Amino acid sequence: MVRRIQIAPGDKLLISRTDRLGDLILALPLVQTLKARYPSTRMEVLTSDYAAPILKYHPAVDGVMTVNHALLASDREYRAELTRALASAGYKAVAVLYPEKNICRIFWRAGIPIRIGTAGRFHSIYFSRRLFHRRNPSTRHESEYNLDFLKFFEDGELSLMPEIHIAGEEKSRAAQFLQSQEIGTDFVVIHPGSGGSAHKWPLDNFLRLYDYMVKSGIEAVITGSKEEGAEIIALARRMNITIKEITGKTDLRMLAAVLARARATVANSTGPLHLAAAVGTRVVGLYPRNKIMSPVRWGPLGKGHLVLQSPEKGQKMDSITVEQVAESMRILARGPIKDGSILK
Repeated sequence: MVRRIQIAPGDKLLISRTDRLGDLILALPLVQTLKARYPSTRMEVLTSDYAAPILKYHPAVDGVMTVNHALLASDREYRAELTRALASAGYKAVAVLYPEKNICRIFWRAGIPIRIGTAGRFHSIYFSRRLFHRRNPSTRHESEYNLDFLKFFEDGELSLMPEIHIAGEEKSRAAQFLQSQEIGTDFVVIHPGSGGSAHKWPLDNFLRLYDYMVKSGIEAVITGSKEEGAEIIALARRMNITIKEITGKTDLRMLAAVLARARATVANSTGPLHLAAAVGTRVVGLYPRNKIMSPVRWGPLGKGHLVLQSPEKGQKMDSITVEQVAESMRILARGPIKDGSILK
């Protein structure tokens, strides 16, 4: 039987999810649930410096600490400074959702009394409470695996949907930005990149999709990083396709506000896909037929989304056709659909 942690008013709790943007978004139901069950605690999150801005204005998050992965891996003094900061913060407990070995060791050295993490790894020795579950079978959603940590806490309210909060002034700035880019009020977003976190639908297919959408009367805009944008623009020129793109022109907060204004978004299984779903925009998600990367584990949360999965087993995704994706986008852009539909 699991021994429940006794949380008193004023205690400080830390949720650690230090990998990618999508992973952090899918950890928010746990953060929101714990804050609802223990409203008088101080709830803080340790995350990557890249993903951290998405927590701004979140009512369940009382504080944020960030990690630079390059320095964490290479700089001993950086690790020492992080250890000192965690030790002085006075956390009663930390739930380690992504058990990177350096982070696990730092929590132990920082002397946080209750350190909860998964069993089965060598560095699980740094945890004082161990969660016995296996994510590799990928039979449940990642957000559900994160909610397994609740077994160490008291029962109560349960939050299942991640929340991203966009301020009014951010919405206004996004509207002004889109107007400056000559993008109307009724548009869809095409996000070809993946940040290396998932297998990708071919870039030329995304550009053919863009051309297909525009010719069918639906305004589209391409998003991505500055580096992705250079590749997208060069390929579009070679394919003789004129595109509207805002690659490299939005930070994470602006991207969230832009996605919130879109009629629909299409993307690989990546952070912006989950970001769009979390701000209330319906998405078309593109996935390989690979168990570890399947939509069962990594699909968009919420109602009204569509998922297309490669019919061929393995990592290749080019068997998903442009026509299939275009039809899915037209469905989302022009009318309601049944909840939780999955197209295969």
